[in-house]
Amino acid sequence: MDHIPDTLIVGTCVLVIFYIINKFRNRKFNEPPLVHYKYPIIGHTWDYCADVENFFLKCRKEYGEIFSIYVHGSIMTVVGKELCHEVFNSKDASFKVAFEDKIPVARILGLPLNYMTFTAEIAKCVFNDQMLSFLEKTQRTLYREVNASIGECEEPKIIHNLRPVIFSIVSKVVTNILVGDKLFQDKELVNIFASFSNELYKLLHVPEYLGFIHPWIFRQSLILRFRFGGRKVKKLHKTVIEKIKPEIEERLRQEREYGNSWKPPVDCIQFLLDQPGVDKKNVDYVWISGQLLAATFASMSTTTSSVTNFLLDFASRPEYWDDLLEEQETFNPNDKFDNLDQISKMEKLDSFLREVFRLSGNIFSLVHRVTGPELKFSNGYQLPRGSDVGIYLKNVHHDSERYGPDPDEFDGYRYLGKNSPASKVSRDFLHFGMGRHACPGRNFAINEIKMLCGILIKKYKITIKSKKRPPNILFGGVAFTNPEPLIFENRVKA
Repeated sequence: MDHIPDTLIVGTCVLVIFYIINKFRNRKFNEPPLVHYKYPIIGHTWDYCADVENFFLKCRKEYGEIFSIYVHGSIMTVVGKELCHEVFNSKDASFKVAFEDKIPVARILGLPLNYMTFTAEIAKCVFNDQMLSFLEKTQRTLYREVNASIGECEEPKIIHNLRPVIFSIVSKVVTNILVGDKLFQDKELVNIFASFSNELYKLLHVPEYLGFIHPWIFRQSLILRFRFGGRKVKKLHKTVIEKIKPEIEERLRQEREYGNSWKPPVDCIQFLLDQPGVDKKNVDYVWISGQLLAATFASMSTTTSSVTNFLLDFASRPEYWDDLLEEQETFNPNDKFDNLDQISKMEKLDSFLREVFRLSGNIFSLVHRVTGPELKFSNGYQLPRGSDVGIYLKNVHHDSERYGPDPDEFDGYRYLGKNSPASKVSRDFLHFGMGRHACPGRNFAINEIKMLCGILIKKYKITIKSKKRPPNILFGGVAFTNPEPLIFENRVKA
């Protein structure tokens, strides 16, 4: 007990030192204005966490299109609709580096820091380019998992928290593409991929309070929390390797035996094996298992949130029910998608989804780290190397100049006939990013989402217990779906 005062004094000194470093850092650059704050160390953290929406509105009104705030022990620059495209298109700003600081996947899994390059290649070369070959497999899995997770609802069935149900459905689709048909039969392996992605998702909820001391300490706390939590990474890696190793060895044996006549499976394991520089005589199973686990987060969590947000909006807007059901019966009359053209013709569903994404997304997100000598904006402001800059998404997605006098109002058919499918990125729609950092797997994701939503629309009458769309829950600027109860009933076919 006698050491407590000394510890508090040392801790306070550390806080003050880091505060002074941040407050009086090198100002040789023409940096954006730093929003005034009253309390040292705390800065704007309380205002940011308590009501980020009104805090940003006030800052933008007073400081203009670009400003910096002091939150969780570090300075963050905020840009909106005028300058966001300059961040996305700059070679001097990296989303990957900033994301690794927030969710340290590479350090958790022991992967190289460029692991996201392979994640993007997996999304593009496997999920997107092989989309047609996965069509039958995907819809078969979706139908089966909907029946298993929701089932027959002869009597109204209340699901109190929809996200875990949708996550279970989506995770099966993704895992099948990750590891192939044979390994997909291993339920333990499927559960590992699903639980790993879910644990990473939970890290987004972790408050950055330790950032007051230093952002590095916050990152280390995440790594320690994950490694020494319920499921240790080494044990998880070992289990995944034990599952995939015999399958990989068999594939390599067949490749040696049959040569060019061997037809390899189409999945993410094979894609990684075929990468240049991979030593097939000495396979790095830690690297392959780590890449597969890393790919689960991007491909499961956002799709799950998108479908959950869709169902919350759909269930609370009965004026769209008949139209969207009629579209499903027109383009999917036999409950079977024979080609991608069927899915692309669901233009009403596509427009509805794009509006869901626009209005249910984050207020502030997509933080980039300046990795070049500087990031220079067209208005003359500069950010030095190591600075963080994030996108004020609500300023983009609720812009009255683009979306009319009532940009906060939901219009499910806003995009009909405007060549603006849900997968299309633009300066005024950043749900999938933009430019150099646009989500490479968005086309597959949209097709998967449209198939799953279509199945649910045709199979069930879906209503919401509260009769209105509940607002999403905000952690800082990040939106999470509200666990509002939904009611599912079998549709009565005429």
